[in-house]
Amino acid sequence: PQIERGVVSPVGAAGALPADLRIYLTGTEPAGRTFRFDRLNFDTNSAAIRPADQADLNAVAEVLQAHPSARVRIVGYADARGTAPANAELGRERAEAVVAALTGRGVARARMEAVSGGEADPAATNATAPGQAENRRTELVVTAR
Repeated sequence: PQIERGVVSPVGAAGALPADLRIYLTGTEPAGRTFRFDRLNFDTNSAAIRPADQADLNAVAEVLQAHPSARVRIVGYADARGTAPANAELGRERAEAVVAALTGRGVARARMEAVSGGEADPAATNATAPGQAENRRTELVVTAR
């Protein structure tokens, strides 16, 4: 099945992803939809979640707690600087950081899977600093409702 990407623009304190995720989880569309965190991008060569990203994580955790049967895959990505193996590891570390943050907000760890997208499937060009920043992203894939 084809995965639809729910790329949303930030609205309010937590962005639109939590609202879009809530609508999706209460709807009837089949599982397999991907949502990209608009604000949850990482600094270069870092898996640390920035203070500015806390509102998005809080809101997503609330949505996931309200839908206890939902299962998700968190995918961490890197820009194309560095070696492919290092970027794959960095992507995994970023995904694990998001899973740990959601777990710390009350979402059961067993409901989440952390995987790396490495430098594959860039969202923007790696030839510019803004494009690289966009590629250091995290995505949430709903695998089950």
